[in-house]
Amino acid sequence: MDTILAEQGLRLGYLRNPSRSEAFDPCRILEDVCEDGMAGAMLPWQNGLRMAESDHLIVATGIGDGRCFGAIAATDLATEREPFLFIDAAYLAPGVRASNLLQRMLAFAMLRVAGNAAVPNVIAACVQAPYYARELREFGQRFTAASLFPAAPDAVVIDLGMASLARRIVRVVRPASRREITLRFRLTTAASAARLPAAIATGGNQMDETLLVIDLSMADDATILEDARKLYRARPKSSARRDFEAAAARDASAQSQRLPDANAI
Repeated sequence: MDTILAEQGLRLGYLRNPSRSEAFDPCRILEDVCEDGMAGAMLPWQNGLRMAESDHLIVATGIGDGRCFGAIAATDLATEREPFLFIDAAYLAPGVRASNLLQRMLAFAMLRVAGNAAVPNVIAACVQAPYYARELREFGQRFTAASLFPAAPDAVVIDLGMASLARRIVRVVRPASRREITLRFRLTTAASAARLPAAIATGGNQMDETLLVIDLSMADDATILEDARKLYRARPKSSARRDFEAAAARDASAQSQRLPDANAI
């Protein structure tokens, strides 16, 4: 299964266990998203080839030429108390960063994961780019009864339940860095990131690595999926659409090989 976002000229495709698919080429994905300049990466220091180790891969490709404009890789993990979906890596081409493509791709990922297994109730990611921190927070806020960690910068009370959940997740995803990830440090970092302007680029404006957690467990599965569908179907702002169309037009004249069609398996 693949899905066309006609208003953005894109096709979203899903691969489960991407390393087992002949259509998966991580090097081509990275070449494509970097073609117009430095790609926006959730963790700029991370080796993009680790996408091959993920359980789920969402790619956004141009309808006309098959170029990859974005990719999200995620893995099914669990603490001693709860399963969670961990976002391993995310990359966006410069021309689509201003749109809501990242949030739509995440919503699409949730729908596809739920089609094969349980509905993701907890989503987590380690980020080092303010853009991704902001987008993930906005993504979580679109869901009914969602709880987020770190708390909002203006929050008076820290949710100790969410803090405990975050610590359990840290022990799984960053076992060697447990002592470095403190509540006070991460809350301060998130507050600083939230004050950055929306137009800031992701590549050259980094912050310390921060854990973000979205807990949707207070809502039932049907509500979570309905919220994900609404977010997936949300149309981009007209200005964001024009930015993407301009980038796609520039790309149409390029004479380079493209990523093979990565439809669902």
